[in-house]
Amino acid sequence: MTKEHHHLLTLLIEKGGDIPRVRDKVKLAARAFGCPRLQVTRLATAASESARLLQGIYHGGKMRLSLVRVEHNGAGLELLFRSRMACGRRGSPAASSCPVNRKQLLAMAPLPVLASLFEGFVLEGGTGGAPVTFRYRSPVAGLAWNDAMLRRAREIRKELFVDTEESYLENLRAKHDEVLELLREKTEQNRILDQANNELLQLSNDLEELARERTIIEMSLKVADSIRNPTTVIGGLARQLVRKGGLPGPVKEKIRQIMTQADQIETIVKQFHQMAAERRSLFGRVDLVQLVRECLQNCHALARKAVTPILEAEREPVVVLANRHVLKVAILNALRHAAKASPEGGEIRVRITATRSGTELAITDQGRGLDDDTLAELAQPAGGVLPAGRSGLLLVRQILAEHQAVLEAENLEPPGHGTRLIMRFPVFWREHGKKNNPRNRKNHDIDQQGEDL
Repeated sequence: MTKEHHHLLTLLIEKGGDIPRVRDKVKLAARAFGCPRLQVTRLATAASESARLLQGIYHGGKMRLSLVRVEHNGAGLELLFRSRMACGRRGSPAASSCPVNRKQLLAMAPLPVLASLFEGFVLEGGTGGAPVTFRYRSPVAGLAWNDAMLRRAREIRKELFVDTEESYLENLRAKHDEVLELLREKTEQNRILDQANNELLQLSNDLEELARERTIIEMSLKVADSIRNPTTVIGGLARQLVRKGGLPGPVKEKIRQIMTQADQIETIVKQFHQMAAERRSLFGRVDLVQLVRECLQNCHALARKAVTPILEAEREPVVVLANRHVLKVAILNALRHAAKASPEGGEIRVRITATRSGTELAITDQGRGLDDDTLAELAQPAGGVLPAGRSGLLLVRQILAEHQAVLEAENLEPPGHGTRLIMRFPVFWREHGKKNNPRNRKNHDIDQQGEDL
């Protein structure tokens, strides 16, 4: 249950005979939900005196009795009283008793007692020609805010509805509002679920495309490295033989055919390099600051726990080479982890820095920190397959590896004061096997497209 109120009963207050009925209904509800005797008496007396105030100088009104959610997932009873009109209307003889300001209103019985005895006392209007509205609540010990309580409330409501024919429309209207609220809540939940499903579908498609792209690039570069050097040697030796001369005509013609075929192999190798460069179409220049802002807006885990994000960026934009959709999933997973680890109502800090050595995205939470096994696991190089049933930070590490970036995790000091996740992005991308291969430095004619992005 995510709602905060559950309507039980609405009663009209129009004549003196309605006051004891308000008292009886509140007493019945308090007993049914397990309130001790003193609390039952206190609620019943407060309800009757509140009804007497409305009927006496505000010409009546209505009382709404509801279950409300209180701290630590508990439940309590809330009484709301609202007058039909302002004090002194219709030429009432009680007009001389109307309060002229809020201070006088708060001094009228039973409002001072209600404010001192009950939690959440709220008073609105009541002066200056405005109707009065006031409410107060009383937590019920041992009553939990859960589905079992809701089922129990339905049975109790049947007893409360006895002899409330004249309040039928008011109760029907209150139930209608409650149904509309539930529908809005369900609609929002469905929207969030649809958005999550779309993100998962996009992630699945992008990861498949990313894996396909990586396979093609690595295959292309391996083929190029394996074939180019032997082809260069064969072509070079054939050219030397032709330049020396003295070869019989048929032999010379065969050697020229070898040269031609070596050139064709060289062309095929260049095509592999071109293919590897073209397959990077999924990656592009992405403003990391803008992407993080978008992720903060779409991370519902932060809103559910009322966690406040604080974004710190030294400058904008901060550009990295990335697949926008896939990197967004990694950042969202890191933010969800930070929200889950932080206490309700806490905060997380997101800092983006760019230096000559690369770009860093640091997310700091206020949780208890990661255990040693998780820290050790995250420190390992990303593998090809995620463990079954586990994603989270391991998925973040895997996605960053596809971006030639790394994920580092550290617990803050003193222990139990949070975790910092650091994503380090390189300034330049390097193709696999190109950085320290001396043969590639010798073969200056190798196509360098895609060497540095």
